[in-house]
Amino acid sequence: MPKDAKDLKQMFLQKKPCQILLAAYRLDKPYISVLMKEADTTFAHTTNILSDMESYGLIVMASEGRMKYVKLTGTGKELARSLKSVEGLLDGKVVLKKLSNLEKSIDRLETNIKSEIKDEKSERARAKRFYEISGRWTALGEEAARYNSASIALALSRTKERLDYLETKIRPHETIPQDT
Repeated sequence: MPKDAKDLKQMFLQKKPCQILLAAYRLDKPYISVLMKEADTTFAHTTNILSDMESYGLIVMASEGRMKYVKLTGTGKELARSLKSVEGLLDGKVVLKKLSNLEKSIDRLETNIKSEIKDEKSERARAKRFYEISGRWTALGEEAARYNSASIALALSRTKERLDYLETKIRPHETIPQDT
């Protein structure tokens, strides 16, 4: 008996159905007992969830000998990809990706600084690029504060160290003139 869309939305606002669908997406030929362990729930609860998913057209049950396994439909795969994307947003993976891109920008700037071109125009362009990157780092730091993630904190501190080093190359400390 098909269920309405409201029930489907309600199902995926719960933890266990999401874990089961994501595990079915991630695993090759997931058996019910494996999905049960992945979601840390009972066999009966897992089969009820799978039955609902089957009625929504998200999965089909396939048999191989005596063993039954779960196979995602096209819609099920699409929903699993969407849930994985939401999971990434909630885990801070987007911030880590932005930090990775920032590291690449720092790499390019560092290569540029090490180049032999030392004219005033190039120096100004490097300084401008450095301050743009520093601004991006500050914004990412504010965004990262929402997550309690050791990997984000580590990436932020590593990036900050590199920026501090580059700042010494962009704006070298002025020497104090000697009295003669």
